[in-house]
Amino acid sequence: MITIHLKDKWVGAEVALILIMLRTTILYLRDRVKVVLSGQLVGEWADCLPNAVPQCCSNQDEVEIDLDGITCVDHAGEEALLTLSRSRGRFLCTSPFARTLCERLGIPVEGDCR
Repeated sequence: MITIHLKDKWVGAEVALILIMLRTTILYLRDRVKVVLSGQLVGEWADCLPNAVPQCCSNQDEVEIDLDGITCVDHAGEEALLTLSRSRGRFLCTSPFARTLCERLGIPVEGDCR
């Protein structure tokens, strides 16, 4: 998250501009589709994820979701991950943050299968 504080000369009020980013990379591999998430899984970005993943995969595709690049998750992000885990997502993570998150949510985790 990038926070930029700006001072308004005329009013004297401070304004904070907060930028949130979630990067989603879809890799179409020979035998599966891999979804690599990086950044902040929060708010509207998280709300869109459970609908976006099925749109890029056929019903026969095995889907791997790589969480190693995730740096921040809010309640909406947790709900998105739970929704994906209930569907057909297989979660890959080796980072301590991602592993702890999945364990706390009760999501089965596999090691790194790059």
